[in-house]
Amino acid sequence: MDKKLSEKNRNTLLAVIFIILCGIILALGLRGLSGNPTSEELNSRIWKEDGPFELSPERGRYTLLYSVIEDKSLQFSRSLARFVTPDLSITPDGQFVSMFAPGLSFLIIPGYIAGKYLGAAPVGAFAVIAVFALLNIILIVKIAVQLGANKIAASLGALTFAFATPAFAYAVTLYQHHISTFFILLSIYALWRWRNWWSVSLVWFLCALAIVVDNPNFFLMLPIGIYALGRIIILKKESLGTRVKVKLFGFLTLLIMIIPLGCFLWFNQASHGNPWQFPGTLPGIEKLDKSSSLLKEDPAVSQNPDNGANLPKEKRAMGFFETRNLLNGFYIHLLSPDRGIIRFTPVILLGIWGLTLLYRRNKKAANLLVAIIGVNLLIYSMWGDPYGGWAFGSRYLIPGYAALAIGLTFVFTQGRKNIAILFIFLTLFSYSTWVNTLGAVTSNANPPKVEVLALEEITGQEEKYTYERNRDYLEQRGSKSFIWRVYLKDTLTARLYHKLIVGFIMAIAIFLLLNLWVSNDKEKSQL
Repeated sequence: MDKKLSEKNRNTLLAVIFIILCGIILALGLRGLSGNPTSEELNSRIWKEDGPFELSPERGRYTLLYSVIEDKSLQFSRSLARFVTPDLSITPDGQFVSMFAPGLSFLIIPGYIAGKYLGAAPVGAFAVIAVFALLNIILIVKIAVQLGANKIAASLGALTFAFATPAFAYAVTLYQHHISTFFILLSIYALWRWRNWWSVSLVWFLCALAIVVDNPNFFLMLPIGIYALGRIIILKKESLGTRVKVKLFGFLTLLIMIIPLGCFLWFNQASHGNPWQFPGTLPGIEKLDKSSSLLKEDPAVSQNPDNGANLPKEKRAMGFFETRNLLNGFYIHLLSPDRGIIRFTPVILLGIWGLTLLYRRNKKAANLLVAIIGVNLLIYSMWGDPYGGWAFGSRYLIPGYAALAIGLTFVFTQGRKNIAILFIFLTLFSYSTWVNTLGAVTSNANPPKVEVLALEEITGQEEKYTYERNRDYLEQRGSKSFIWRVYLKDTLTARLYHKLIVGFIMAIAIFLLLNLWVSNDKEKSQL
């Protein structure tokens, strides 16, 4: 008994240490500057191009937060409106509003308030995203172990997702992807961990809340919603056919969706006067100067975050999909040099093999994970802007990376004594970690290949669009990490800072691999 208790305490301690180490790495990458900038100061180059608000999606969410807290308004002042362009909408009565779903802006309010008290409001807001990234690491471990993966293997899978995919670059700044992924993972965990109405109610609540955070989450949560319906509508095969059993009480759990959706409708009404109209469907503003003049959005142009010039763009889409984009979208997400998985995170593709291994032991779980990955890839391949604007890697596929990471844990579980498998993983992991840490400590502002020629005509110089752009940024301009800029800039070069973080991650991975090698079959889920 004492031996079992001691082993349990040891495992708990190691799990806590693992989470703390992951938290430290996220903190090292967290972007920002000291200070609580005003709306006018936010428009300066130090906070935009050279600072943490280099891209309009970051500015859009932060601007709504700032307006709510500081101006007590859902509409933007002219200075805030200039800050958020080109992703700015205008209401029929001429008010400036955000074109993004509002959920993220409200979820980061506690971080903003805490950061403002400490003299770094943007850093506090960004830190909320890092917290969700840390929660995703925990959930990947718990889900994998619950499905029967080795505990150490589960930690390796979570480590891969967090720091060897573009998820790292979007865990240290203000994007919605980690929150969307959290809703997906928590829903999966709740459905597989508990078989009661509370878990089903939680799933419906998260499905609705996910839409408030990012409207396309409706599609990402759809496989989970269909899976949850299986708890309410039960099909049983009998000799005379299929019998359908409906649990009427289960349908009452759907009522909880009214809470987040009702808040969303209220926001739409208060923001632009139409509860049924998504903010992104309002007329857009491409540019806004200090005078009263403004330029309506032209879908053929976009703003270069580095110099404010207008550049050609294939298409700018807000809330619609085209099947004719599929082949090009698949290429962009999977193979292209500027966004493709092959170029940015080849290690995560081992998760496909892992999902086939999972299928042999749990078909329902494997099918659900494959459905999530498939829907994720499908909808963003049809998306009018599959590049994700100026971005580092394919940011849209972060939920898919998480599902693949769960599959990856079964590669480790089954092949933990196979030195060839572990060597291949370590090689791919080393490359993927180096690339994605590079993105995390520098910038997400990489143009898609289709914009590079026009950009070169404007700048008169060669413009890179792969992670090589980040490498040049690191050597020429340094890092955007808050800790490096504020505390280590005069002590460490940005290049060395990047190497130290990569080394830190690799040390954790090697430690886990060595422990995985000596582990035995008892190191499996007891759930």
